Amino acid sequence: MKKIVLILLSLGIAMPILAQTDTQNAAQVQIQKAAGVWIDVRSEEEFNAGHLQDAVNVPHEQIEAEISRIEPNKDAPINLYCRSGRRAESAMNVLKHLGYTNVTNHGGYEDLKKQGLR
Repeated sequence: MKKIVLILLSLGIAMPILAQTDTQNAAQVQIQKAAGVWIDVRSEEEFNAGHLQDAVNVPHEQIEAEISRIEPNKDAPINLYCRSGRRAESAMNVLKHLGYTNVTNHGGYEDLKKQGLR
């Protein structure tokens, strides 16, 4: 009986310490955003409701007209996202057609937040 009590007491003491350590580790693990400009190709309303820090809002239908102002270097990294990845894919294809060589579709905003991007 003493062994069981000892084990339970040990677990009772160890569990909060382990939980705290896991929480600290989770806080330390924050995914770094890829280098380059981040462009949110959602609508202005969607962007205003929440977006990644330092992202620029250019709705996907305006990307062709606006990209040279935002990033004139066609070899610079350009990171795109939207709600689901569909509009980002469309914008990526436009940019590639314009000669941009380093464009990535990162998918949806909510998924990026879940991965720890801010």
